[in-house]
Amino acid sequence: MVFRARLRRDIAMSEDRPAKSGHLKDAEIIEAVLGGRPERYEDLVRRHKALVVSYCYGRVAHRETAEDLAQETFVRAYKALATLKKPAVFASWVLSIAHNICVDYLRNKSRTVSLETHCEKDSRGRIILPDGSQTGAEENAERGEIRDLIIRAINSMPEEYRVTLMMRHVGGMSCEDIADSLGVSVGTVTSRLSRAHRVLREKLAGIAGEER
Repeated sequence: MVFRARLRRDIAMSEDRPAKSGHLKDAEIIEAVLGGRPERYEDLVRRHKALVVSYCYGRVAHRETAEDLAQETFVRAYKALATLKKPAVFASWVLSIAHNICVDYLRNKSRTVSLETHCEKDSRGRIILPDGSQTGAEENAERGEIRDLIIRAINSMPEEYRVTLMMRHVGGMSCEDIADSLGVSVGTVTSRLSRAHRVLREKLAGIAGEER
C-alpha cells in the first residue's frame, strides 16, 4: 500500500519536474528502470501522461475520473513492466492497459451519477450550480457538443488508427517516434494517419448529419 501511494504521488507530480530522459527512447528508459533505477519510470509517465489521460477522457468523458484511471494505468504498467517483451512498443502497450481499465470502470460504474460528481464547488465545498443566463453559455455548450462529436468519432475508429492519431495529435509524437513505439515503419505511420484523418472527417460528417 505504501509503494502504491508513493507511486501515485510521483505520477501526479511528474508534470512539475524537469525532464531527465532527453532523447532517450522508451526502450532505453525501461532498460534503466529494470536495471535498478526505478526513479526513471517517471520519465515514461511524463512522456506519455497526456496521451493516456486523453485516451481515458475519451472513454469516460470526465476529467478527474480520467486522471484517476490514468494513474491506475501507470501503476499497473509499472508492476507489469518486466513482462513487456518489446519495450519499444511501450506507448501502445500502456494504452491497451488504459483501455482495459476504462472498460472495467465503465462496467462497474453505477447507472446513477450524483450531481456532485460533475459540479464545481466553492471554497466551502458547496456545489456551484451553472447559470444558464451566463454570457457565453451557448458558446460553451456548442464547444462541448463539438468535443463530444470528435470523441465519438475517434472512439469508433479501429484501434490502430485511433492509437496512431492520439499519439500524433495528443501525445505530440513525431512519426519516427510513433513508428519506434508501435514497431512499424514510418511509411505505415503516415499511411495510418492519412487514413485516420479521412475516416475522422467522414465520421464527423456522418454524426453531424444524424444530429440534424
